Amino acid sequence: MSVSDSNPPLSSPPTALQRPARTLVAAVHAAAGAARPLEAPAYDRALARLGALRASAPALPLLSSGHGEGARVVLADGRRVLDLVAGLGPYVFGHHDEDLLETAAIAASSDVAFQSHVLPGPEYTRLVERLVDLAGPRLEHAWLSMSGSMANENALKMLFQRAAPADRVIAFSRAFHGRTLAMAELTDRPEYRDGIPTRDFVDRVPFFDPDDPDSTQKSVDALEALIDRHPGRHAAMCFELIQGEGGFHDAPRAFFVALMETCRRAGIRIWIDEIQTFARTRELFAFRTLALDDFVDIVTVGKILHGSATLFTKDLAPRPKLVAGTWAGSTVGMALGGRILERLVGEGYAGPGGRIDRLAGWLDEAFARLAAAMPGVVTARSGSGAMQAFVPWRGDAATTQEIVEVAAEEGVLVQTAGGNPTKIRMLPPLNVTREELEDGFAALERALARVARRHDLPVFDAADSC
Repeated sequence: MSVSDSNPPLSSPPTALQRPARTLVAAVHAAAGAARPLEAPAYDRALARLGALRASAPALPLLSSGHGEGARVVLADGRRVLDLVAGLGPYVFGHHDEDLLETAAIAASSDVAFQSHVLPGPEYTRLVERLVDLAGPRLEHAWLSMSGSMANENALKMLFQRAAPADRVIAFSRAFHGRTLAMAELTDRPEYRDGIPTRDFVDRVPFFDPDDPDSTQKSVDALEALIDRHPGRHAAMCFELIQGEGGFHDAPRAFFVALMETCRRAGIRIWIDEIQTFARTRELFAFRTLALDDFVDIVTVGKILHGSATLFTKDLAPRPKLVAGTWAGSTVGMALGGRILERLVGEGYAGPGGRIDRLAGWLDEAFARLAAAMPGVVTARSGSGAMQAFVPWRGDAATTQEIVEVAAEEGVLVQTAGGNPTKIRMLPPLNVTREELEDGFAALERALARVARRHDLPVFDAADSC
């Protein structure tokens, strides 16, 4: 039985508050639009100042003006660029979505800016209730947290507590699970642990290789070897159903089923990290897209929620104090997360033929046109739904980063992912229009052509790619 079956849902923010909120949003929007853009020297100084304060420059020389429209964002120097990474996920409905801004304005006038676990407000309950209702019958509980890394930390603690004295976890090669001490160890990027002491509690299984017909069996064999080597010591195996930071690698359902069944036989719980995949595949949860509902024990979600959450089965409920903490998240973030879930369901984003499905089709068409126009450039593709990536030429890291920088100059924001090869990835707003997507790919094509000319890279002959 879901929470909403036994308790009437809390109402959405009062309609009476929407009119003044709309007036406030319109006034701020008008003020932002009237603001004078920074001249080039002032813009450069602002970027340099930010880099000095952080002790590291921004990944790209970008400063937002706080103004935008749809998939387009206005930079502080007045340039309008297409955002096809949506802030790496959170800007799920793009920029200046009036409904979300009104929701935020109402929530900002609530009792407190941030809510604690000790004294949660109505936004907290609405968000948890919607998450549990959407997750299916096995995941009966949810715990909110600030970041995806903290959601994963909470999951790890729950798993270790229930599996004690088990002290190890299995993760995939090329995995990414966050940047806290424990999550940096689960993440298969040694540079993220540079100079940091490690506990060596993570064992790895190779992720699916689409070019190897024996890939699934090799991964199962590797998993069984780990289980034999450390009997009874693995609390869980962590699954990214589409690897995000590691390179947008995906795999068929049969691959995951084979591994999950092996884990089940060994008493190893199934942990699914959906910090990035949530609301990016046909269903809101990628594990439901792949029909893995019967296997999952604990799931983490984030990014589009403007916060994060750990959803878990009844038998993983933590004992008191294990996952306590002061802050559950911001009131505005919780209100936005709840409203986003409401709209994703109510406006037909999920399911076969839903808006996410249609966006995936548009992306397929756009990539096909790009590959036809530049067959020497687009050498491989990966991802699923509304999270897609491609390998430019051979995926040299420096060249791929240069493409991202030149693409920003041409008016489109994309990002890198993975390594050996390094890919160009996209996480567009889910309500991006077809015209915006076409404009973004046209800008990307111009950027690729510029980089090709700079380095004499092939554009038309894939056989000669660098």
